[in-house]
Amino acid sequence: MAPEVLRKRGYGTAMDWWRLGIVVSEMATGHSPFYSGSVSKMAYRAITKGEPEIPSWLDADMQDLIKKLLCKTPQKRLGVTGNIREHPFFTTIGWEDLEERRAQPQLISFRPVLEKHLMQWPEEKNALNPMVGFNYVSPSWARMSLCQLPRTLCLQTRT
Repeated sequence: MAPEVLRKRGYGTAMDWWRLGIVVSEMATGHSPFYSGSVSKMAYRAITKGEPEIPSWLDADMQDLIKKLLCKTPQKRLGVTGNIREHPFFTTIGWEDLEERRAQPQLISFRPVLEKHLMQWPEEKNALNPMVGFNYVSPSWARMSLCQLPRTLCLQTRT
């Protein structure tokens, strides 16, 4: 919840922008930007008084987007103040094409990404494989993930 909700100061559209910041942060880092343990007092304190934990390895535009969405002052939060579409993180998005459903997603096949790291695919097309049907990896995620994959990791060894 946003700080203003925890402090019982109401709910408005600023809360929705806060929540977007939480979701974006969790998608980018894999964890909450604030304390997420079982002790509610610590979570309350982290949200109302602490600063979000934003890893330095995130893209600078992503860091800035998260900081602006998680601004403690609702009236200064991105989305309430300023147009989120104009944030540098979204410069590659053609908003008009997106609204008119003309935009094409920038897809990267997952198979070549895995094959670069000695991962092998089964010969049989219907083989059970958790990656079947998964066909997108963000370029920045691919760079980050590939650095962390063990070289010996294989989905299935060819015989």
